[in-house]
Amino acid sequence: MNTTLVVIGFAMVIVLIALLLSGKTVPMVAFVLVSFIGALLAGFSLPDISTFVGDGVKTVINSVGMAMFATAFFTIMTSIGVFDPLVRFLSRYAGNVTIIFLITYLVATVGHFDTGTTSTILLTIPMMLPLYRKFHIRVEWMFLMIGMAVAMMNLLPMGGGIIGLSAVSGIDVGVLFNQIVPVIGIGWVINIVLIVVVYSKMEKKRIAKMSSEAKQAQDDEYRALLEVGRKGAELQEVKMDVKYWANLILTLVTVAVVFIDIIRAYFVFMIAFMIALLINYKGNKAKQDVVKLCAGNCYPIAAVMMCAGVFVGVMSGSGMLTEMAAFIVSLIPSSMHGVYNVLLAVICTPMSIALGSQAYYYGFSPLLLEVGTTMGVTTLSTIATLQITQNAFGFITPVSAVNHLACGMLGRDIKDVFRFCFPKLLLMLAIQFTVSVLVGLIAMGA
Repeated sequence: MNTTLVVIGFAMVIVLIALLLSGKTVPMVAFVLVSFIGALLAGFSLPDISTFVGDGVKTVINSVGMAMFATAFFTIMTSIGVFDPLVRFLSRYAGNVTIIFLITYLVATVGHFDTGTTSTILLTIPMMLPLYRKFHIRVEWMFLMIGMAVAMMNLLPMGGGIIGLSAVSGIDVGVLFNQIVPVIGIGWVINIVLIVVVYSKMEKKRIAKMSSEAKQAQDDEYRALLEVGRKGAELQEVKMDVKYWANLILTLVTVAVVFIDIIRAYFVFMIAFMIALLINYKGNKAKQDVVKLCAGNCYPIAAVMMCAGVFVGVMSGSGMLTEMAAFIVSLIPSSMHGVYNVLLAVICTPMSIALGSQAYYYGFSPLLLEVGTTMGVTTLSTIATLQITQNAFGFITPVSAVNHLACGMLGRDIKDVFRFCFPKLLLMLAIQFTVSVLVGLIAMGA
């Protein structure tokens, strides 16, 4: 075992995570400089480092293409209101607590097709808050419904989680998506059952016991929140014309082709994005303007992933990742190798909350994938565990600015929302993980 590589490797991971959490520099700077300085300290030459970087960038290029064009495509679909009629239709049928919970979950699901949590919040909260006020439902439940929906939608091929794990593992997004499809199905069923059978009944019982004074106090509070909520995104009056149906069909076909996995996922979204430009915008200037609009969403993601590829390339090419994994494996009794993914889920639960998505996927996950491989656990199985664990708690992590935006719109503090949501999200994760193991989607190990 090369002790120098182990020490420098762990130091690089710790420094990277510390920089990402501190907010004192942008992720791109942290990934590149930590990689470069760490490789120099380990004694590698500039040509060696250049080779590591080139190999690392090659592993993320497919994921970069996916991030760019999937985000751009769904940005167009969302901005022109393709999903707005569905959201309006759903909101008309909210007549009791159970239906309101389901509608909240479905609206957040639809709103997250562009993978933007901010747009999901701005769509769901202003629309559903009047109904929560009318039926005296606690807004913490809305936060939970959005979190449950985001957890499932981030498993789709345009989600940040699957793109990040594709980047660090070098496995195509389409392959990962096909592996995770049953997990998505299981998760949606579990969420619906929990909403209908458990959570809505809990809230119905609480509302039934409320005094008139408590209801009045809640009305006063929600009235102020509604004024804030009106500043959010408004639904468009969408014409159900030929253009609308062409966009809807394009969206459905695109998702179906990605699901079938007959060509690379990024190429599917590349084609879909070009068709969307032709359908919706006349003239080069209009097309250039919308490309610039999409660039605001796409470029930061793509740039971070390219720089993360530099970090992964240095860690892998230098041998640090292999040496660090061997060190960790030497600390774990051989009798526990067969339950590696259980240990992983336990470890990743607090780490997903503490680190946030970027530090989790790009700084933490590569090492855990290598440890799993060393123990004989399939990479796809480990990825499934990493993904469903992080997604379960991504919406309640205090290191995400978007989560604080949602708390502000709902008039709650992040610590109060965390206390309310964590046990329920942990239950969701436990059921989903257990069922995934029982049906063979997540393997234990050697």
